[in-house]
Amino acid sequence: MASSPPAVSLSPYNVFWLLHVIMELPMGIVAFISPRDLPFGDLTPTTVLVARLLGAFLIASSVSCLLMFGLPDFLPGKRAFAVQLLLFHAIVSSVFFQLDPRIIQLELPHFFAETLHGKDILEKVPVQMIVGVLHGLLSLLITVWWQATIPLVKGAAQMAHAKAQ
Repeated sequence: MASSPPAVSLSPYNVFWLLHVIMELPMGIVAFISPRDLPFGDLTPTTVLVARLLGAFLIASSVSCLLMFGLPDFLPGKRAFAVQLLLFHAIVSSVFFQLDPRIIQLELPHFFAETLHGKDILEKVPVQMIVGVLHGLLSLLITVWWQATIPLVKGAAQMAHAKAQ
């Protein structure tokens, strides 16, 4: 009789994998399929190419995040990919904080503008600051996940060492 595999315990901070998908997949699809619909001004053929390449990366990383979400937290590949996402979101956050406000030409849809009093919010807090904060918070959540799962990594290493003896 075959025994069932042990249950995988996941940190509640694993939600960052899904938050990455929620934040990046829609932008990735638009950038890949229809880059001229992005809220950027004066898109040249070169910037369209770069937008499509970024879209391909965002789609690929989102699919990878969906696959990583359910894997055990101690796996080296999962942790390595988490470092890549941490660096990506930290760098993107920094880029958006330094961005010229004239580059992003975005108006909230009417529904959001009414619900959030959008014009007031966007006049007080520019879109690039909101995006920068979201990416920064996601990189912080990834760091918290990393630190919270270190005991799992140590435990897995000790179990592997004990089996080897």
